[in-house]
Amino acid sequence: MATTRADALTGTSKQKEYFSDFLTGFDITPFGNQLGRVTNEQAVNQSLKNLIKTNLGERPFQPMVGSDVYSMLFENQYPEDISLLELFIKNTIENNEPRANLLGVEVKIQPNENSLEISIYYTLINNPEPITLTVLLKRVR
Repeated sequence: MATTRADALTGTSKQKEYFSDFLTGFDITPFGNQLGRVTNEQAVNQSLKNLIKTNLGERPFQPMVGSDVYSMLFENQYPEDISLLELFIKNTIENNEPRANLLGVEVKIQPNENSLEISIYYTLINNPEPITLTVLLKRVR
């Protein structure tokens, strides 16, 4: 039986790589002179961390990208601040990361360590399996 062109190009197994990004440090792979990359869940996790750590107005020509969480790290922490931080993070993810379906955000203040623990619950747009990303932000003086 002869195969048609479409049969030769279309695999029967499911595609395993959906998203791909370069590493944030632009590291080179040990196999040659190629940039290292992260795929799927790791790519979206890396993107979410970068969005959270970016202040509003920090990126040239993109003043609305970022969560402005660092501006609240040195404020006195009140329960109202937690809901405001969660709102900042939710808006940032919903507006800037189309690959993630946000399920929820939880912020915990750790006053003894002068830090915030941010837990993000989401699914990828093509995978219904829930993913949890935890980011720890510390004050640096």
